[in-house]
Amino acid sequence: MLKLVGSIWIITISILYAWKVRRELKEHVEQLVGMKEMFLMLWGEISYTRTPLKEAFLQIASQNKEPFSSFLELVAEKMEENEECMGTFWHHLVEQEADKFLFHEEERALLQRAGENFGYLDGKMQLKNLELYMEQVEVLIQTAQKELKDKQKVSGVLSLMCGLFLIILLI
Repeated sequence: MLKLVGSIWIITISILYAWKVRRELKEHVEQLVGMKEMFLMLWGEISYTRTPLKEAFLQIASQNKEPFSSFLELVAEKMEENEECMGTFWHHLVEQEADKFLFHEEERALLQRAGENFGYLDGKMQLKNLELYMEQVEVLIQTAQKELKDKQKVSGVLSLMCGLFLIILLI
């Protein structure tokens, strides 16, 4: 009877782990979409309203999804204390705060590169750079969406098989 209860617990835990991995993979795709939305909103603020960066960050933060809204609020807040050039400031802030906002490695790298040109180039060049980063995010989204179903299936099968293997070892 104890072996049966233990086996049920192991299978339940392996299924829950597979569910957790599936959710994380889906959240990653959603986070990439949020990043693209952030770049698109920033492009609109620079292109149409010519809003200063600090105000643009605050405006976008109020409309964007997490973790990017909190990140942009933090950027706007720390801009006043900043004595470095905007690109260096942005790079260091992404590097320091990436774990806090749960940015994946590819998101972190793209955010760092995107911010290097803020406040440095003229408006047209900033818009061109934002278009480039939106295209790069779109490629990441497409790649992640293609891999999503396969990775979800593999994680489900692997966690279930590991659970079954553990049960066999213990019995």
